[in-house]
Amino acid sequence: MTDLVPDALADLVADRPWLLVLAAGAVLLVLRLLGRAGAPRARRGDVWFAMVPYRDGTGAKDRPVVVLSSRGRRCTVVRLTSKDQDGRDGYARSPEALPGLSTRGWVDLRPMVLRRTALRRRTGDAGSAWLRWYDDAARGVR
Repeated sequence: MTDLVPDALADLVADRPWLLVLAAGAVLLVLRLLGRAGAPRARRGDVWFAMVPYRDGTGAKDRPVVVLSSRGRRCTVVRLTSKDQDGRDGYARSPEALPGLSTRGWVDLRPMVLRRTALRRRTGDAGSAWLRWYDDAARGVR
């Protein structure tokens, strides 16, 4: 081969070409796992602060969200706000204050998709009762 590859290694690859494929696969697996390490793990019901874009696309704000689902590099969340949304379509008053929040807020019932890297810090778990409440409140809104 060349002077860069020792003869013993060249003979090994020539005799067992599947070893080269196995080594390449192992390298790809390690790189894939390292790529996922940078994004936090999100589970259904988790309460996070995340960098959430405004609906009109003009910017973003660090705000609390509840994770509805997570798959790959993206997660589906609902936004929470402390601003009074009484009477506005698509919002409902949260039945209780969520972990990391001092007061009951308002829930934007329309889910949105975020990259997992938008999640900043986890503050707790909303709980199964809150998720059931959300599912009932959001029925027909989406």
